[in-house]
Amino acid sequence: MKPVSFSVALQKHGKLIVTGAWVLSTLLYLYYFGIVTNLEAGKYIEEAHRYIDNGAFSAPRYWFYAVTLFIMIISIKLQVGMTGAFILQALLNLFAYLFFYKALQKLFPGKFIALLVIFYLLAFWPYQSWVVFLFTESAFFSSILIFTAALILYPPDRWKNFILAGTCLLLVIISRPLGILFCGGWYVYLFIHASKKMKLVIAGCSVVLATLAYFTINAVFNSIRDWTITQAFEQESIICDLPAAGPYEKLDLSATGSPVYQLYYYLVHNFNHFIHFAGIKLRYFFLMKRPYYSFTHNLFLLVNLIPLYLLSLIGIFSKANEFGKGIMAFILVTILLYALTIILQCDDYHNRFFLSIYPLLVILAAKGSIHYYRIFFNTTKRLPVSV
Repeated sequence: MKPVSFSVALQKHGKLIVTGAWVLSTLLYLYYFGIVTNLEAGKYIEEAHRYIDNGAFSAPRYWFYAVTLFIMIISIKLQVGMTGAFILQALLNLFAYLFFYKALQKLFPGKFIALLVIFYLLAFWPYQSWVVFLFTESAFFSSILIFTAALILYPPDRWKNFILAGTCLLLVIISRPLGILFCGGWYVYLFIHASKKMKLVIAGCSVVLATLAYFTINAVFNSIRDWTITQAFEQESIICDLPAAGPYEKLDLSATGSPVYQLYYYLVHNFNHFIHFAGIKLRYFFLMKRPYYSFTHNLFLLVNLIPLYLLSLIGIFSKANEFGKGIMAFILVTILLYALTIILQCDDYHNRFFLSIYPLLVILAAKGSIHYYRIFFNTTKRLPVSV
């Protein structure tokens, strides 16, 4: 009997390998953390029960967490409890990885690089351990993988592909509110793929979208009772809900006008203050380091992030045509919008905002690693799958 080559094994059993790796990693996270139903999860469990009892959420904003909430609602209705909710959430995550793996095979030569990306994400526990937490992060991260894969696999050259991507984007938005930031990347992606006539139409829609964004931002901040659009700067908060000890610098602020105007007024009249804290927030955001993390934990993050950024930069500037301009623009615009949002507001206690875009950086790093491989081995050939 002839031995099966590694490339043939990948061709035939790639999905099975991904599934096995996912099961192994999930069992390890279950062993260390269990199914986490306390802390923030308690708020969503309570809201799910409230919806079952009253047919409505306590506030409209919970529709932006609907994926996790309806997973819980279905589980409660089926009388399988939060264990059932974890299983449904985990199955969504498994599907996301299998779909993402399929997309990565289209992006990169062979299947080996695609598998490495999957293995890395599964092993990077600050990202993947959320699969056992009944917070909204698991569904959100899964939805992002699904949406990204849809853009890679199905370019918007047909209406059904456009509708599919739009549906996946909706899934992202109703998983967590910050999912709306992916709209910007998708918009640029559509513009790049559009014909000349459609480019004019899409460009014309920019005015409508900008107006919609203006009213949406005002509506969101007007509906939040315990937060204002300039509060992070007033309290010098780097991490959301963790104001600095003070005393705070006296700022020139507007007490009237819409939230967007108040933010504009702050930026114009307190620019040096803004620049100072923008730099600190970006450092927290992109390096993930926290003063309340242990030295070992911060070192672990830096050991992962420094090579990731170096390879990502190579991937951005590499002329190797591993994937098209549309996907590259989607990735870069999404990262930029997340960074800008953090600058204008605050970062998350556990890096959850940054982890939303982590797979996009890993894609760039994978592209960079291929370019580095070709330079190191002085070859322009496609990377073999039998590495």
